[in-house]
Amino acid sequence: MAMASSKGTNAPYLLDQSRLADTPLPVFKDFSEILSENAFLLLVIFAFLLLSFGIWLFLKKKKTNDSTEQILVETDPYEDALLAISSLQEKQKLLSAKPFVFKLSEILRIYIQRLFRLPAMELTGEEFMVEIASHSFFKDRYEALLRDFVDRGDRIKYSRENTGSLEINELLASALHFVKDTHAKLIEEENHQKQNSTGK
Repeated sequence: MAMASSKGTNAPYLLDQSRLADTPLPVFKDFSEILSENAFLLLVIFAFLLLSFGIWLFLKKKKTNDSTEQILVETDPYEDALLAISSLQEKQKLLSAKPFVFKLSEILRIYIQRLFRLPAMELTGEEFMVEIASHSFFKDRYEALLRDFVDRGDRIKYSRENTGSLEINELLASALHFVKDTHAKLIEEENHQKQNSTGK
């Protein structure tokens, strides 16, 4: 029995003669081998992630464009000015003279800026009048009205004296007249241009 055991330990199929059991040897693979064996699976995962990222970018861009288009939808400056003046009139009793005139001036400047592409909101009163005087639509037409509005408005905004409701109402009427009259004149000019182009 001892001899058989001795021969068994010298069997040629054993890699290590010191081992008495035929257990599998551990196998270690380097990183490149693992990558090469799983290349297809990794490629599929990468393609899926890339596709998902592309879809996310597309949806984000579409959402941004939709919101931008909604913002870019322009309303009528004339209608907006009338609505703003009407809303201010309703608050007249709740506001003191200074904030009321500040808001009224802002409404008028925004109307002019939107309609005539003038930087009205960025200018001082004097700079504003210089821009008005150089614009073909206002020349010899609304300069006096706007000069009076700016001067009286500045006097109320920066004066320490209390202003009566009569002067406030006059400024309000002046602003309302300006908005309605400029709107009528613009429509008149547009119709005149259409008639001239049709006649040609």
